[in-house]
Amino acid sequence: MRQGGASEPAIQLAGGPAGDQATQQRNSANQMLAAADENLKKMAGRQLTANQQDMVKQVRQFMEQSKAATAAGDLDRARTLAWKAQLLSEELTGAEKK
Repeated sequence: MRQGGASEPAIQLAGGPAGDQATQQRNSANQMLAAADENLKKMAGRQLTANQQDMVKQVRQFMEQSKAATAAGDLDRARTLAWKAQLLSEELTGAEKK
């Protein structure tokens, strides 16, 4: 231990603010994935165009990639992919209403 002189670097403990942020990111991604899943359920059983079928596949890919990123601990990527899945699924359900 040093007396006086230089200060020791601060250590961030898990469960502190960084842990709270990770929890928020994980929850946010999960909410967006749930919304995307609900949108896909709305499309189930409907006759889809080839373009709409491609969109459904892309939404599912984004969802799978988001879950994989969460499992790997890359929460920023997980959240971004979940956001893309939600946006695309909303576009898909919006296009169906027209």
